[in-house]
Amino acid sequence: MSSSTTIATYLFTRLRQLGVGAIHGVPGDYNLDLLDYVKPSGLTWVGNANELNAAYATDGYARIKGIGAIITTFGVGELSAVNAIAGAYAELSPVVHIVGTPPRASQDARLLIHHTFADGEYGQFAKMHAHVTVAQTSLWDPRTSAQQIDTVLQQCLTALPQVQS
Repeated sequence: MSSSTTIATYLFTRLRQLGVGAIHGVPGDYNLDLLDYVKPSGLTWVGNANELNAAYATDGYARIKGIGAIITTFGVGELSAVNAIAGAYAELSPVVHIVGTPPRASQDARLLIHHTFADGEYGQFAKMHAHVTVAQTSLWDPRTSAQQIDTVLQQCLTALPQVQS
């Protein structure tokens, strides 16, 4: 990724290269800036009434196209989508779930803000999703984000769910 390429542009370009033509989702306060990069990256935005429907639509899209992508906001948005994400996981449907999060400074300061459990713990929702996804990452460092994106996308396409014994 060149120093002039944004993380969002890189992510959406890689998704487009993998065959994603449309991204489903619901706008939310922590993903609005990210959504500004969808159309300029050559992707179509498919807005949905709620995150659960968006995730089911993304699952269907992935079954037809080979991979799908959904964007939700932190906390309430991603939790609303988790049932459909789990269904996609169980059926080996490669769905990339992109979550807009509060600024890192807010997370580092453990601020008690909306869309949280008001406990300063920002990793709880990712931990919930860890049980129904093959890979996760947080993009904090632009120097390593491209590699993180490529690694997670590769895992999404090739990894199988882990059976818990």
